[in-house]
Amino acid sequence: MNPTAIPQRSSLVAETIRVLREAIQSGRWKQHLPGERRLCEEWHISRPTLRAALSALASEGLLTITQGKPTALISTAIQSSEVAPKSLTICLLSPEPLHAMPPFTLLWLDELRSQLASEGHLLQVQGGRSWSAGKNPARALAALTSTTPAAAWILYRSTEAMQRWFSEQKHIPSVVVGSVFAGVSLPSVDRDYRAVCRHAVGTLAVKGHTQVGLLIQEPQFAGDRESEAGFLEGVEAANLRDVKGHIFRHDGTRTGLLKTLDLLLARRPHRPSALIIARSACALTACTGLLQRGVRIPQDMALICRDDDLFLDETAPQIARYSVPATAFAKRLFRLVRQPGARGDTKVMPNYVKRESV
Repeated sequence: MNPTAIPQRSSLVAETIRVLREAIQSGRWKQHLPGERRLCEEWHISRPTLRAALSALASEGLLTITQGKPTALISTAIQSSEVAPKSLTICLLSPEPLHAMPPFTLLWLDELRSQLASEGHLLQVQGGRSWSAGKNPARALAALTSTTPAAAWILYRSTEAMQRWFSEQKHIPSVVVGSVFAGVSLPSVDRDYRAVCRHAVGTLAVKGHTQVGLLIQEPQFAGDRESEAGFLEGVEAANLRDVKGHIFRHDGTRTGLLKTLDLLLARRPHRPSALIIARSACALTACTGLLQRGVRIPQDMALICRDDDLFLDETAPQIARYSVPATAFAKRLFRLVRQPGARGDTKVMPNYVKRESV
């Protein structure tokens, strides 16, 4: 095998050089480059990578680096541009910054960045809530997409209003990470939450649980609605085992989740003996909250987490869950990003990971 055919992480410097060069020659910036922090955050690269690229471009005569001053562009280099303006990045739109993302998200995000870099693309992460808060994000999204050049947009944890806005912008390629809402025609990649929750009910029914609960945040994303639908389907399918299902919603905060936990524990005589929990962080809170209240796991309450993160193996007892390899997830997303105009939902079926909580 030719070793040069294998994408190397070290090539990220070369790709940063190429993309910066094209941005400069296309006239994206007029006199100075943005600060290092902004460029690193936009393109999800480290400062050493950026500085190596800037040094190389300085030696080409495209810019001047002066300690303590903004990096200046050399006007002759801009005027002699031989590269036509074009989108330079793939932009991921998120309501939260990188440091607040779950571990699994960071894993597939890193895999996606590597796959894009192997073809000469950089991944830009735009974190903020101005376009995800409220029912009408049109103005914020229009301003963002008009000032940020991108070959495609990836919508992470997107609201229904966001998905509908991008769906109406036929000239802006976009892909949803997660499930799409009814009536939205955007390509998407998501774990098959409907099948997962249906399977989880069946797994608990086989173990003899007849009172099963779904602990989930107030439906905010399409995947949560799919989870509730799959849960109810699983309960109906397990009707011969006399299984009853209950959905317990919370507001997403630690305090709100524990309050909901207290309410479901107080249910008599229909207190659930098993819980399916959406989101790994919520599973951790529920597990510790139950133990704090004297509820034994799994003797008094069995737990299955709909989602996966490695820290769920660090609890005592370890929490059963559904897992998808981050590499496989990133590959599915990469294919859609590289196929502008693609349609349809791509569902990835996770594997059930048996652990001590069931």
